[in-house]
Amino acid sequence: MRDWKSVATAYDSFVYDEQKSGEHLPLVFVKASGTNYPQRATFGLDTYVGTYSNNNGEGINVLPSLVGASLAGIDKTNQYGRNWILMSQDYFNKGNGEFLYLNNIGGHSGSDWWYDMMPNIYFYQLYDLYGRIGDAEISFTR
Repeated sequence: MRDWKSVATAYDSFVYDEQKSGEHLPLVFVKASGTNYPQRATFGLDTYVGTYSNNNGEGINVLPSLVGASLAGIDKTNQYGRNWILMSQDYFNKGNGEFLYLNNIGGHSGSDWWYDMMPNIYFYQLYDLYGRIGDAEISFTR
């Protein structure tokens, strides 16, 4: 049987390595200031390798990558000097009044079930794994 923990760990170390170099690398990008949480950095993963999407990540790619790594035993609150879990909270769109985790930072709901619901499901998985994430308690009361 395939060792899925090793697969998940290798994937995580490859995808989250900001020092990777080569065509289409690194795969992760970090922004110094978020949209919904401008006081902290944010990050993303391009959904398709080679898209050159101007650092526009998708929640349906970012959030489950954190869940998978966490389930494999990787502490994403302190990896490579970053708290990836806290940085992912920028996908919670409070700045535009949506008060939902959505596929895009600054995005709007109402156009597609997958992009509206799945980021929230992945967030709840992270919340179950890590407990308090930033001001996530506020998001449960909206």
